[in-house]
Amino acid sequence: MARRERPLDPADGPLEAFAHDLRELRAAAGEPTYRQLAQLAGYSASTLSEAASGARLPTLAVTLAFVGACSGDTEAWEHRWKEVHDALQSMDDAPPPGAPDEGAGSLATQEIMRADLPDGGPAAPHRVRPVVIGPVATGGRAKRNIAAITAGCLLVAGLLVVGLNGPWRGGEAKESSGCPSMPKNPKFTATAYGDGVPVRSGAALAHPPLATYPAGCVLGFTGFCIGQKVTDRTAGIPDSRWFVLPDGHVVPSALVHGNPPTQLAPASCADARPAPKRISLKAVGPPSPDPRVVLSASGPQVQIAGFAAYYAADPGSPDLRLWHQIGLTGDSDPALSVAWRPDKLPAPVHAGDTVLVVAVACLGGGDSGRAASLASLKLPGKRDRASLTPRSATVDQAARRAACQYPSAS
Repeated sequence: MARRERPLDPADGPLEAFAHDLRELRAAAGEPTYRQLAQLAGYSASTLSEAASGARLPTLAVTLAFVGACSGDTEAWEHRWKEVHDALQSMDDAPPPGAPDEGAGSLATQEIMRADLPDGGPAAPHRVRPVVIGPVATGGRAKRNIAAITAGCLLVAGLLVVGLNGPWRGGEAKESSGCPSMPKNPKFTATAYGDGVPVRSGAALAHPPLATYPAGCVLGFTGFCIGQKVTDRTAGIPDSRWFVLPDGHVVPSALVHGNPPTQLAPASCADARPAPKRISLKAVGPPSPDPRVVLSASGPQVQIAGFAAYYAADPGSPDLRLWHQIGLTGDSDPALSVAWRPDKLPAPVHAGDTVLVVAVACLGGGDSGRAASLASLKLPGKRDRASLTPRSATVDQAARRAACQYPSAS
């Protein structure tokens, strides 16, 4: 049984209110497990759980990944995070009651910054509790106190050096002094945003960042490869594409604005995954009167599945049938699946009707890849369950675009 989270009272302060609202957002998303959220967010389940614990403020990157995985408003939450961050900073900067005066022979409070390193996420400095070193003693304890003070100062100095030279992990400093120069004749470009984009040696979050290019940098790429899926910061959807820099290093597509040309095929890179070549589609309709139909997709190397149906959405034009997206998901626990309510459409598809449905192995928002499966779906009636008949017809580009488009697109 999963351990219950400790109760939070949002009236206790801005940090508790922030964590409480993160939990509310997760509950509104259907209360997925943190393991399920981790598959979408690109951070470990423990990192996401800690973000909603109220113990400390998570990094902005972790917050946006959490919110995106719960289909929340990432722009609103970014503004909220900055407000809470500033409020906590003001509280930290206020002197505690009874604090020794700097003129009374005591050392000033030392505030140590450390690098917060979520699994696979970009590092960001966060405050920890101040270390207060008391007055220097005299007599037999003086040497011990002086040694402790010296060690503390060396620790602070070492951490400050790390802070000046960029986040540190595994003994290696990583930083970027600015934007890289644009290569000649790049195949496409994209712009870093948010907290910037970390550069890695392979298409997986297990590779530590080698550098981080700040927001606003326009990067030129020689191609893209397929790797571990990462949640798009803007749309909150998964993306398995990694963009290849001229030196062979890669950045996640999910962390930049821009897309490769539609005709560009995946290239190779370190830790690249094969492009999906096959996908299967299944449908399950609950017994009447529940009108839901659950569509599920699976296949080798399929990380993201998009679903679409072919029907008339305008009651005034019943013969005008087009492909419409049903859903896009990267949550594979227990399967890549979406629930469809055809009875809620503007021009309802009635029980017993037959419609075309498609499942596509998407690479990211707007990129459909190659693998697709087309079928005829008979919707559940008074007695019958939903049934699916595979079709051998080629899936056209309109169906692929509809299935893999960004959910916010019309």
